[in-house]
Amino acid sequence: MQPVFFALMSRMQNVHRWGKSNPTRAENVAEHSFQVAMFAHCLGLVRNRVFTDAPPLDENRLAVTALFHDAAEVLTEDVNSGIKYCEPRMLELCREMESIASRMLLGTLPEPLQPGYDPLINHGEDKETARFVKAADLLSAYTKALAELRAGNKEFEGTERKVLAALQPYIDQMPEVAWFMTHFVPAFQMTIDDLVEAAFDPQSSR
Repeated sequence: MQPVFFALMSRMQNVHRWGKSNPTRAENVAEHSFQVAMFAHCLGLVRNRVFTDAPPLDENRLAVTALFHDAAEVLTEDVNSGIKYCEPRMLELCREMESIASRMLLGTLPEPLQPGYDPLINHGEDKETARFVKAADLLSAYTKALAELRAGNKEFEGTERKVLAALQPYIDQMPEVAWFMTHFVPAFQMTIDDLVEAAFDPQSSR
């Protein structure tokens, strides 16, 4: 088979999120995955540099895992979470579809490379890595909702409440997530002028 893996993955930029939410700015799965990777990497660093009493994590591994967390969507498209989680049978069917798509995607790689990508595409990571990536995924969705609300898009009022409710257990149980919420999330409600001004203020990051 022609190894079409990376040509397929490049099409992630054509898979749009929030299709039923009427966002003011479209977001695709490629940019979402990049943001989740940045957030997961940061959560790992916060664990390793701030909460040093806890076992260390490989922040780079977190980032790579996060980059591929929605890889199957290049074949399945993004499924609205309200539909996906509306009832157990629907969730079961979506997960079965994702599993089939993941196997198909893995098969587009040359055989010698497949073992290296298998745990990334088929979510074979350990529970702690999965927990940090899921937290980063929810943080990405939450900051998107905040940005839409700042732009005056009331469509995201319900989204902000639902995502925060899903994120709350991670805030309560993971000090890294609570630290991220306190230090980084408020800036997502700032204007570009305020962000640039803060970038030139040496006191703003302290």
